[in-house]
Amino acid sequence: MHRNAALYPWYTALFGAMAWIPIFFLFFSQYLSLEQVLRLEAIYYAAVVLLEVPSGYFSDVVGRRATLLVSSAAMVLAYGFFLITDGFWLFAVGQFLLAVGFAFKSGTDTSFHYDSLAALGQSNRYGEREAIAGRNGLVSTAFAIFLGGFVGLFSLRLAYAVSLFGAFGALIVVLSFREPPAQDHHEESTSSGSLIRLAKQLRLCLGYARQPGLLWLLAFAILMTILNHIPYEFYQPYLTLLSTDVTFFAERTSLVAGFLAGSSTLLGAWVAAYSIWLRDRIGLGSTLLLATCFQLLLISAMALWLHPIVVPLILLRTLPLALMAAPLNTAIAPQVPQAQRATYLSMQSLAGRLAFSGVLMVLSVGSTTGLITESASRGAVDWPALAWMLRANALLGLVGLVLLFLMRKMVRDL
Repeated sequence: MHRNAALYPWYTALFGAMAWIPIFFLFFSQYLSLEQVLRLEAIYYAAVVLLEVPSGYFSDVVGRRATLLVSSAAMVLAYGFFLITDGFWLFAVGQFLLAVGFAFKSGTDTSFHYDSLAALGQSNRYGEREAIAGRNGLVSTAFAIFLGGFVGLFSLRLAYAVSLFGAFGALIVVLSFREPPAQDHHEESTSSGSLIRLAKQLRLCLGYARQPGLLWLLAFAILMTILNHIPYEFYQPYLTLLSTDVTFFAERTSLVAGFLAGSSTLLGAWVAAYSIWLRDRIGLGSTLLLATCFQLLLISAMALWLHPIVVPLILLRTLPLALMAAPLNTAIAPQVPQAQRATYLSMQSLAGRLAFSGVLMVLSVGSTTGLITESASRGAVDWPALAWMLRANALLGLVGLVLLFLMRKMVRDL
């Protein structure tokens, strides 16, 4: 267990070496129309939705280490697949493998960390250590993004080669992990998986979600899954449009995207290390609502103006996620028993990703109903199309923020 605790920050760093983040939209757009790119992203999120709860149940029943092994192996295969294929359906296979990697990691990584510390009698240090691990992951992602943006000047596909090295390293670390001992598993939970036991597991998790505090946190997680992904999905086409007006951006879109995403992630790493400190001073609810406001500010600015002055705001893109991750996980972990924790966190992630997948499908349908301009539907992203999508999500975020604020008054300790 000491080795688990020592290696976990290295795992988060290696898994986080995702050099493809600043170029994936540009990469897909080389081969696909805007409508197809959006549908490809929707397929990814839909696949994650299908895998989230089964992967969480797999983690609770089979084990944390085995689940992380599946995740890391899938990431290695996904990156290798993107290196050698092109075309919509072939990309869809790669996206499915990527979905397996993220789904089997979701909830299991933090549960593995908490269980390992609990076995050492150090569960009270979980928040602090989770914040540090989150910082390490973000720092690694930042440097990988810088590199991905640079190699994208030569070939966008090379960013996936860089990511492959990180994923292989994460796989090696997971092979060195040991399964944390069970602390509160019941006999039924550790038996072979069946539909009856899965149904019981889901029923228990839904019961936890009906508790007022966890219900508010669930609503927050769903909204922020949507809002955190909007700048992530659309800042690349935003920069592409700016490149037609700003000479420096022309022919350097991948480099600029890498610089902005990497700098944003480094800023997020610094914020992540202080997220628990901030929570202790202003409270959990205020910290999470502050994260929501930051992301809504960025989306609104991108929706209203296509101008270089908005570009520095993109540096705030990772800040909300960094601000919310450790406080959110620390608030949930003690309230859900070990035997259901990974399943519960997977259900929470599923709900958020399902919501965002629905948002992407609505946006892609807009390209065939006249809501998105004809030129965008042919693959040439234009400002009216992008502005329409961003403004729709800004309105969604504003409504969600108001509802969270009103719901907070009904929950104690938030």
